[in-house]
Amino acid sequence: MPIRIQLLPEYVHVVWHGELVNQDLEFLSAEMPRIGRQIGRAPNVLHTFEEVTSTSLRFDAMHIHGNRLRSVKVPNSCRIASVCHQPVAFGMARMMQLINQNPALQMQVFTELEPALRWLKDAPATPEKAPAAGQVPA
Repeated sequence: MPIRIQLLPEYVHVVWHGELVNQDLEFLSAEMPRIGRQIGRAPNVLHTFEEVTSTSLRFDAMHIHGNRLRSVKVPNSCRIASVCHQPVAFGMARMMQLINQNPALQMQVFTELEPALRWLKDAPATPEKAPAAGQVPA
């Protein structure tokens, strides 16, 4: 599985490497809620794709993942930053951002690491309670 997950004090770092496959999204869909339960909150997340060599992710798998995200009950608002240098990875991350319909998950896509880290750092120190479905976060 080409994903390494590092739990850091400020955020969870998901390092994608090798070939991206549909099973990666399934793994992530199960692993992130487990991590949230372990640390007692929905963490901010940094995805980096520098080590990706190829992809066979299909749009239907991304759409299914987006539907899973929509239905997940997130206890607090959190930020998800994706850093993509390659056009294909950037496009896929933007698709995930557009597919996301969960108001508790704020997603942003970056081409450089430093702006992504600043954006994550600018998140509220105490995560806000997640907005109810249909509400837009303030």
